[in-house]
Amino acid sequence: MRAACRLRASDLHLDPSEDGVAVVARRDGVLEALETVPVELARQVVGRIKALADLLAYRTDVPQEGRIAGERSPVGVEVRVATYPTLHGERVALRFDTPEGSPATIADLGLAPDVEQALVAAVEQPEGVVLLTGPSGSGKTTTLYACLRHLTEQRTRRSLFTIEDPIERRIAGVTQTQVNPAAGLGFGRALRSMLRQDPDVILVGEIRDQETAGAALEAGLTGHLVASTVHAGTGPQVFTRLLEMGVEPFVLTTAVRGVLSQRLLRKKQGDGYEGRVLVTEWLPMSAPLRAAVHRKDDVEALGVAAAEGGFKTLRAACDDLVARGVTTHEEVNRVLGTF
Repeated sequence: MRAACRLRASDLHLDPSEDGVAVVARRDGVLEALETVPVELARQVVGRIKALADLLAYRTDVPQEGRIAGERSPVGVEVRVATYPTLHGERVALRFDTPEGSPATIADLGLAPDVEQALVAAVEQPEGVVLLTGPSGSGKTTTLYACLRHLTEQRTRRSLFTIEDPIERRIAGVTQTQVNPAAGLGFGRALRSMLRQDPDVILVGEIRDQETAGAALEAGLTGHLVASTVHAGTGPQVFTRLLEMGVEPFVLTTAVRGVLSQRLLRKKQGDGYEGRVLVTEWLPMSAPLRAAVHRKDDVEALGVAAAEGGFKTLRAACDDLVARGVTTHEEVNRVLGTF
């Protein structure tokens, strides 16, 4: 764990096999093998990690999740722990809560000036829905938390709430709730109950089903600002996904203020890479896009309509970074693919 932190890794994996347990760190989004631990020693290490995270050491047959508090952590920062049963024993994933992953506000994200201006304008609105998309590890949660911090610093006080799975950062001045599906508290139910707590701003960790989508968009239409994530590849695909969930087109076009799609690219340094840069596309609800959503056009047609409204794609933003020497074509293709 200390070696991973010295490398400024975001995650550390203990991956069991017949021959031992591979210790693998994720640094700048790429996996690096550190060492292989003998099976017997690895069992002791996993047991110690589970004890620190207050997990059930005797249960090795079910997944478990917990966290190691900073004051108990061997590396001095909070660590999220997730175990998972496999053929050769428990696999453990550790995620470090590093200072570098906790920007104070939107200004620290490194967004392009036009995107930053659009995002700030959207989250400062009294109502509506702001959506983020991107794969796991692309920094969506960091961006959402930066938006919350931005709002806590405004002169006009607002009632801020979150519904998360799990709560990744604790933010002063924000009421945070973790979902508990086993107890019947999913995103949708938590959101509907939270609306009776007189919120102004609600962060929903993820819209993953029709119930949550309906509740989130309804809240955005009734005097609340809602920010959430949707798993999709691009901004236009977010609308396709929500339409497939059964959301009515007029609700989407009325409630959604914009969609931020993002990725993290490794930065070029000499012959290698060091650190990462955030690349984004901001999709506003323009008139051509609104008409295409009402027609329930496919994703290609939605993309054409978005371009008519001034939409700049992730690929175009990445090409700009390559032209400026910030990253390389190879890195762009690694993250976005070659299509």
